[in-house]
Order: sequence, then C-alpha cells, then structure tokens
Amino acid sequence: MIVDFHAHLFSEDLPNRRYWEGYVKFAAAVANRSEERIWNRIKDAWDLSGELILKDMDEAGIDKSVISVCDFGLCPQIGESKYTVAEQNRLYADVAAKYPDRLIPFFGIDPRRPQAHHMFEQAIKEWGMKGLKLLPPTGFYPNDKEVYPLYAKAEELEVPVLIHTGPETIPLYSKYGQPLFLDEVCNYFPNLKIIAAHGAYCWNEELIDLASNKINLYMDLAAWQTKTRRRKDLEFYKQLRHILNAISARRVLFGSDWPSMRLYMKQKDWVDVFRNIPDYVVEAGIEFKPEEMGLILGWTAAKVLGLE
Repeated sequence: MIVDFHAHLFSEDLPNRRYWEGYVKFAAAVANRSEERIWNRIKDAWDLSGELILKDMDEAGIDKSVISVCDFGLCPQIGESKYTVAEQNRLYADVAAKYPDRLIPFFGIDPRRPQAHHMFEQAIKEWGMKGLKLLPPTGFYPNDKEVYPLYAKAEELEVPVLIHTGPETIPLYSKYGQPLFLDEVCNYFPNLKIIAAHGAYCWNEELIDLASNKINLYMDLAAWQTKTRRRKDLEFYKQLRHILNAISARRVLFGSDWPSMRLYMKQKDWVDVFRNIPDYVVEAGIEFKPEEMGLILGWTAAKVLGLE
C-alpha cells in the first residue's frame, strides 16, 4: 500500500488570487523562470473535482491520498477566499466522498476562528473527515492555548493532527513553524498522534531530537523532492538513513505536497525515490530494508489513520 499523507486541492479562488501572486513570484525566483511560465504551470494544477489528483495517483501507483484544507484566511496579506472555511472543508469532504477508497479528507481551520473546535467535531462526525490540519505560519504558535480545544477534541475523537513545520514563503511567517513549539503539545496530549508536516525542513535536526523523546510525534517528508534533484540524491538518502536510525520508519510518512510540488517532480518519480533505491546509494554504504520503505510509503500511514 502507498499512501500520500500530504496533498491538497486548489483552484484560482482557493485559497485566492493574492496567495497565488505571492507563490508565483517565489517559484519564479527560485526556479529562475519567468512568472508567465510559472502561472501556466500553476493553472495546470488547479482542480477541485479530484480527477487530476487521481490521474497522478494512478500513474504513480499511489493507493490513497490525504487531502488537507489550508485555512489562510486570517493571514492579513492573503485574506479570505471566496469560499468560507466551512465551504472549503465541505468541498473537500464531498470530493472525498466520491472516491472513498482513494481520498482521505482532513479538516483545516485557523484556531483563532470562533467555535473552531465545534466545527471540527461536526466535520468528523457528520462530514466524514478523518483528521485535523493546522497552518501556524498564518500567525499562531502551535502551543498557543487557543489551539488546545482543537487538540483536546482530536484526542477525544481519536484522529491525527497534521501541523505545518519549517519555514514558509512571503507573506507567511516562518517563526511559527519551528518544531520546538510542539514539545508542550506532545506532553499535554500524549495519546494524540501529531505529524510534523514537511519534517520541519531546515529544522529537521531539531525535530529529530524532539521526536526521539516524544513517541507520539511523527513527520512527513512532503516537499523534500527538492533534496533529490540536481545531484543532491546521495545527501537525501544519508539524511533519510539518519532519521530512520533516530526514530525508526514507524514514525516517518511519505508525502508530496501535491499539487504544489507537481511543478518540480512527477508523483511517480517521487514514489520511485523510495521504491527504487539507486545502486550508487548502496555502494556508498547507505542501506535500507524493504520493510522500512514499506512503512514509509504506506504502512505507517495506515496505522496512523486506523486503516489496518
């Protein structure tokens, strides 16, 4: 089984045009490409029907994808979408309901919104959503007390929480993505499965040290595609081996950040990074057991999601 634990559904209005203008400027600068070219590539990834993600999943051999709502609305420089946060979540739930064997919807909300935990409970109990997604870089720390009602409800409902960690692009705030702020959350909610999205990226070593002491803390590797191209592959595998030695494959999850990373690497190629280890990696003395890759690609996700 292969499970992509980190994907989204986007359109021009979801989140909104202001978000995409910032994203295009960033992507164009990083890739050294024209903004026009990035706009055209981005538009190819907009789809709220679920058909495009299923097409890419089928090509890559991905069995299931977790699709998570990102609530950017309270970040002043982005602002609200034309869809309310309830409409965004209901849209995800309805798309997943069309493909119940393939798509797994996570409820996303800014904890600063009134009655956020009540809407979350409704989404789980009535809309069929399966977890919670939080995006601290919009302006809150994951250990702020206003987030605790959501954690308490997730623990009560026995569903996992996916929390962005690592830096973010303008106009989001990187400081809120430092994994250290999950320490208190892990302690207060020891039965809650907490997944640090993106493996904290530049703060990965901090996350590893934290996760080695907090057994309810997991990480996904979404957006790590950038570490596997342009002759960086060997360093990626060295880092992956280091992570598995520290916390084991039972707390590491495959993720893609689809469709954002679709501009950088095909889903099939990203899966192959784990499924087909290059000979030069083994020759360099970096080895992985088949069961480790099986856990990363899907079996750990199955346990976290209660699919076993």
